[in-house]
Amino acid sequence: MEAADAQIKSTPAVPASQPDKPAADASGPLVDLLQAHLLPCNLDVDRVTPEDAEALAAALEAASWRGAPALKQVLPAAAAVRLLEALAQLLKAQPTLVEVEPASEDVTVTVFGDTHGQLHDVLHALRTVGVPGPRRHFIFNGDFVDRGAWGLEVLAVLAAWKLAAPGAVTLLRGNHESATCTAMYGFRAELVAKYGAGMPGVYRAAKRAFAALPLAARVARVALVLHGGLFRRPPEARGGLHRRKRRRPPPGTPLALGSLADLRAASKGGIDPSGIGATLVATDVMWSDPVAEPGLRTNDARGVGLVFGPDATQAFLAENALRLVLRSHEGPDARWRREDLPGMAAGFTVDHVTPAGRLCTVFSAPDYPQFQADDEDRYNNLGAVAVLRGPTWDNPEWLQFAAVLPRPPSAAFYAFDDVPDSDEEIEVGGQRGSDASGLSGGSALSTGSLAESDGPTRHLSK
Repeated sequence: MEAADAQIKSTPAVPASQPDKPAADASGPLVDLLQAHLLPCNLDVDRVTPEDAEALAAALEAASWRGAPALKQVLPAAAAVRLLEALAQLLKAQPTLVEVEPASEDVTVTVFGDTHGQLHDVLHALRTVGVPGPRRHFIFNGDFVDRGAWGLEVLAVLAAWKLAAPGAVTLLRGNHESATCTAMYGFRAELVAKYGAGMPGVYRAAKRAFAALPLAARVARVALVLHGGLFRRPPEARGGLHRRKRRRPPPGTPLALGSLADLRAASKGGIDPSGIGATLVATDVMWSDPVAEPGLRTNDARGVGLVFGPDATQAFLAENALRLVLRSHEGPDARWRREDLPGMAAGFTVDHVTPAGRLCTVFSAPDYPQFQADDEDRYNNLGAVAVLRGPTWDNPEWLQFAAVLPRPPSAAFYAFDDVPDSDEEIEVGGQRGSDASGLSGGSALSTGSLAESDGPTRHLSK
């Protein structure tokens, strides 16, 4: 089937049912189970079970209604450190490019986009789609933290599931899994509010886990999942004693697309990928954006990463024997100014349609961002996840969901009315950039839109 002829499966969305607010002194068997398994003196990180992961999720959800200080009553700083250190050790053993090979055609691969600390929406989606297991593989495509009020809780739940079902969960790195973004967009301040004096140890453990995250996953050898987008071919490495150094291309040298081989050989980027030296590929993967205009060029708007057109997507798919690139990175705030690509109201977009395949964006944080100025209209976007099924694995089924409201009361952990609303104009490795949304182009022939999606969608409801 030609990629342009493939139908996109989705269903009309309906609101999520409203949660019951737990009592102020929420407790019970799930919390007791958590205390038995995850307190520092009893934490056995080699034997975290699915029941432990579900108990942790339930206890953290209950604690979220009792305010920031309640977290350390459920997951003390020492326990959080042990959990994150165990996660980091597991992730270090994984390559930069993870191969996800479904064991049979009845295995589903569900891809989450950005979740940004929106714990209750993540749990709603998991409870509706089903939890990881032999027939359900999950890929979480980065940006677990920042902006939302429960970044540590989301990270802890994903860490527990990765430890409980390592073969059924793949965690990938987004641009917010970095020191720069977590200092600006709230995660660091969140840990201060929740752990106080215990914050430095938890933050160090989290950054080590972030640095160990893989950059991409290839599903059934035909679909590539990565956070931001395509990447350039790195400069040629010097040999001999200087083999770790890379030659800088002469000024004006055209950019060349990287390959899966380049991705496999790339560094994961370290604590704070800057786009310099060995972090070049990692930074591109985490920060790049698609545009409708043909070409491959530096992302001058963001000041980091690339922008790439449908011709670059076509070349990358064809040269690497792929049929789908599935990325995240752009929410409704990043897309609302753009005229060249679809908006993010539905939680997903089809950005490039080419003879070789498609490039799509999935975003899993509904009603995003959580915090906005009182005089700003909310985007009221849906969240979505992409489900890949055999035998082709290249035609996502989009499952949409509304935000779980009301959310527990929480103060913002960043100055949301005084920082860029879509990662614009921030310092990354000494470079300053702004939002890519100012870029526009007119490649109607190669750019897909929701208007072209004539298949049904599915909505997640309780």
